[in-house]
Amino acid sequence: MKAIEKAVDIIGTQTNVADILGVKQASVWNWIHRGRLPAKHIRSVAKATNHKVSVNELLKDHENNN
Repeated sequence: MKAIEKAVDIIGTQTNVADILGVKQASVWNWIHRGRLPAKHIRSVAKATNHKVSVNELLKDHENNN
């Protein structure tokens, strides 16, 4: 499971993640299917999961899918 998928599971729904980040749910869906989210959202997502998904996990997915 990619870090973004794990984060969505912890936060609850794609819509919840989208609301936290101020983006559309469709953007979150795209990130899940690409396997990474934009670097500018990594810290916010880690914080929203209470760091159950770390910045390093999210960065690793970001770097592996560039």
